[in-house]
Amino acid sequence: MGLLQYFPVSDFYTTVDPGQYKQGQFCWIVTPAIDPVPQILDVERSGPEEHDEVKFQLRNANRSGDFRAADRTLPIKRLNLRAHEELLIQRAKKRPGIILSDNLDIFSEVTALLKPKGKKHLQENSLFVVPCYSVETLENLSGFPAEMVIRIRCLMYRQFFYIPAKTPIGQSIARFDRTQVIVGKDISAIEPLGLRLSDDVFNLFLSLFFYCISGVEDSDLATIRSLTKEVYPKR
Repeated sequence: MGLLQYFPVSDFYTTVDPGQYKQGQFCWIVTPAIDPVPQILDVERSGPEEHDEVKFQLRNANRSGDFRAADRTLPIKRLNLRAHEELLIQRAKKRPGIILSDNLDIFSEVTALLKPKGKKHLQENSLFVVPCYSVETLENLSGFPAEMVIRIRCLMYRQFFYIPAKTPIGQSIARFDRTQVIVGKDISAIEPLGLRLSDDVFNLFLSLFFYCISGVEDSDLATIRSLTKEVYPKR
């Protein structure tokens, strides 16, 4: 049982107004697959007079000249690549996620300063979201295998948090090591749901996250982890 001994499914969740974007709230997000070696799409015009037709090559971004000064004298329409930029390519999938932060500091006078400079991106009210990944089943062999899920339920991994099934979220694993930044609240990037972790569960979720990123384990987390480890089946 592990984690569910202390927080049964009936105490794990609470409802929330989907439009609130609260800490601990579930949402659907677009999650990229992280490759050990980034991949880029080398693009250039098919000809000097062509603006819409391009030729390209998909390759690993491991050449010495990548992300260094490049000749952009023939810009490509709708691709505003600057001298030290490349076009990054990633696979992506819609996954459930858990909102970690629901507000950042925004100063209206700074917004007014940045807008005419074309630098609004320097002050944005972004969301930090932890994506959730599926668990292996007989019908679906992708996802976390049972051997790992047992350890995660016993809080043996600092980078993973177990999420029991609750409509519309299936049994899954929240991955702190894949935490994302979502800019703005466009429906194409984030779709909030009316489901949220309960306050007690979210406090534990935060404690494990802080332990993951800092190595500092608070006393309450240490106690719970010690107790959950005791129920891990020894072989």
